[in-house]
Parts: sequence; C-alpha cells; structure tokens
Amino acid sequence: MNLELLELLLQKRIADEKKKLIKIAQSTGINSNQTITCSQELDKLINQHMKNFSNQVRTFVDTQY
Repeated sequence: MNLELLELLLQKRIADEKKKLIKIAQSTGINSNQTITCSQELDKLINQHMKNFSNQVRTFVDTQY
C-alpha cells in the first residue's frame, strides 16, 4: 500500500472514532469510562497520524514558499 492510501485509511478511522466518541458521550456522559476509553483510542489514532504523516505536511508546506 502506498503512503497516501494509508493516510486516507487512518483519517477515515479517526473520523469514525470521533463520531463514535460523540455518540458514547451523549448517551453515557463525558466522564463515563466508555467515553474516556473511546477518547483515549482517538488520541492514539491522532498521535499515530501526527507521528507518521505530519512531517510530510511540513515538507509540503516548506517547499511551497
């Protein structure tokens, strides 16, 4: 798989996890264990994206100016 596809798949997982987090928080409250667990999973996905793809964004931005 190429990097662009991997990034798109990870972005999709992040978007899905955000939707899931909102639903869980609305039904169980923002301080519930379920909400916190889901939020932590979302954090992991976002951190993974930043670790693996944020350098590409900086490189792209740097080359534009």
